[in-house]
Amino acid sequence: MAARGVSLVLAALALSCFLLSAAAQGMEDDEDVDLELLLDVLRRTRGQPQVRRESSWGAWSDLLQAHGRRTTAREGARRGGKEKAATELSQKSSQQQKSSRFRKDSSDPESLRTRDKYQRVQADRIRTAYRDGKAQVRLLSATDIVTSSSISWDVPCALKFYQDAYGIVQGCTPSTARQGVCSRIVVDEFGEPDEMRDLAIATEAAMVNLFHQGGSTSLAPVSSLERLGVKGGLLVQYFLAKVKLRIMREFGLEVIYDSGALLTRLKGDPPRDEWDVEPGHVYWNPHVDKANIPTYDYSALLYLNTHGKDFHGGEFSFIDDDADRIVQPRAGRLLIFTSGPENLHQVREVTRGTRYVLAMWFTCSKEDQYRDED
Repeated sequence: MAARGVSLVLAALALSCFLLSAAAQGMEDDEDVDLELLLDVLRRTRGQPQVRRESSWGAWSDLLQAHGRRTTAREGARRGGKEKAATELSQKSSQQQKSSRFRKDSSDPESLRTRDKYQRVQADRIRTAYRDGKAQVRLLSATDIVTSSSISWDVPCALKFYQDAYGIVQGCTPSTARQGVCSRIVVDEFGEPDEMRDLAIATEAAMVNLFHQGGSTSLAPVSSLERLGVKGGLLVQYFLAKVKLRIMREFGLEVIYDSGALLTRLKGDPPRDEWDVEPGHVYWNPHVDKANIPTYDYSALLYLNTHGKDFHGGEFSFIDDDADRIVQPRAGRLLIFTSGPENLHQVREVTRGTRYVLAMWFTCSKEDQYRDED
């Protein structure tokens, strides 16, 4: 059974790479993106937060075997044989290992200079926009439901901010994809209620004995599939792929790449312990995503539970010069926004209950996409 558990983790990782790389190719091979097979497993296990490995193993095996056959055929046709494909894959892996720019722990001069510049821009935005006495504008409450495909609010892009890390990627970089217009987008009912509940249950179970800071605990789901279990792992892989495709659709992009994900739990009134954090490092501090990780171009939040029902506080706030614009979390609500200083934001402190969210980030830089070793 232990060997099968290890195999499941490897299979899930392989499926993640398959789904996300296929999405990044702009769906050029529609038959390769078999989200329906994954959906079938999720439908058959609906209402079952914990699923035995045997109940989904056939679907995993079928999907991975089919993917393996297609990959072999494609690599042989496109690169002139498996030997050449294997050589190029090895060279690509070696190049990726050498490239670690702009991660949180990157210490090369280019990364340090870029991060320092971005941090100064972030500090300036906070000094300008983060203050008491501003208007509070509620964009969406937890009881509102977006009945159309999506609702969006346009904001001017901070054009130069997107150029400094790795230049402009035409047709992807937010400042070019929509002629200098950046956006905030909400899609409701992006996930079914039972899917959100099951992923929240899996997240809570996976966080037992994990390090936490004050009321905040985070888990990198792609590298923690064994902790999440079969159902949690299936849901994470499905939504990572689905969100990526949705961002490409909303912004008219041909390609984007994964740049990391976190499952985060925020608890109201947590017990005080040795991991309490200093006021300057609390999770509700305002920030710019791209100022902290320069590779971030698009950000997405999938809420797993609902404000006012499961927790109080914890609202999401865009911090603009004239007003704070608030989105209240709702189970199944997807919030997408460009990652630059035009979208300075904060999560307000959770005062009661527990808030769960799957946060995802995407980049236009193929060289700087997330890899398992990051």
